[in-house]
Amino acid sequence: MKLIFLRHGESEYNLLGRCNADPVVAVPLTPLGRRQAEAAAGRLRDLPIRRMYVSRLQRAQETAAIVNASHGARIHVDTRLDDRNTGFEGLQVKDYLRAMRGAPDPYGWKAPTGESYREMVARAHAFLEDLSRLDEPAVLVVTHHEVLQAVAGHFQGLSLTQMWQVWVGNGEILEFGSG
Repeated sequence: MKLIFLRHGESEYNLLGRCNADPVVAVPLTPLGRRQAEAAAGRLRDLPIRRMYVSRLQRAQETAAIVNASHGARIHVDTRLDDRNTGFEGLQVKDYLRAMRGAPDPYGWKAPTGESYREMVARAHAFLEDLSRLDEPAVLVVTHHEVLQAVAGHFQGLSLTQMWQVWVGNGEILEFGSG
């Protein structure tokens, strides 16, 4: 099975440098984000994608809908694909990163209402374990940067520190498996 992972297109909060993991908060794609999703759709057009998984967040949902226009796949929403709940909802990413990096154990640190990087990696890996049981020629997963760090870490055998160094740009595609 070919597993295709796609980071959502650029969002309004990407431009503002703000955190968002609450699916109730509307954070749409920018015009560039829509073009990134359309470009990804073009690259994926010929793959036999009949099943897609997506997070609950608007930017991922919009990206999946653009890609799915040429596939008509079944879309499944899975909360394990949501962006990391930093506990800094609507606040600056730089402030969240400063707090995380200042902790004695950055990967175990979490804000009072958030989740740790380690917890996010565990939920992403649990999703991948379930995904491995499917019998499909190709599956597309539309999700977020830190979740994609965990995906890369899973398939490449990376430590948490190595995962943290992985960069996946908006609209970027990662592929694993055969097909």
